[in-house]
Amino acid sequence: MNIRIRFFVRVLLLVSASVASAYGQVLVDPTRPFDAIPSTSANGELTDKLIVNAIFINGLHKQAIINGMRVREGQEIAGKTLVSISKSRVVLRGDKGSQELFVNHSQFIKDANDGF
Repeated sequence: MNIRIRFFVRVLLLVSASVASAYGQVLVDPTRPFDAIPSTSANGELTDKLIVNAIFINGLHKQAIINGMRVREGQEIAGKTLVSISKSRVVLRGDKGSQELFVNHSQFIKDANDGF
């Protein structure tokens, strides 16, 4: 009987050690781009820095992904209105005037008319 208790205690210690080490690990999203920045602050508010993640153009239908959020012309993001979307940039208008955001080479630009 003593052997069974020792075996049970060893198994319990082994399992608890592996569970504890799993909780100590930081999991990384494998789909997150290497140069991605968080789009919200610790309080859940949008940060001031806006990044164009992608631009999609399909005929007259245009949309951009800014800080991970899908936005169309006329919609607001971070207190600014998206005025226009072109192949390489978006224009936002806010209280402080207009702001252009450009898509850099590591980001995604796709004209849906060319096919995916």
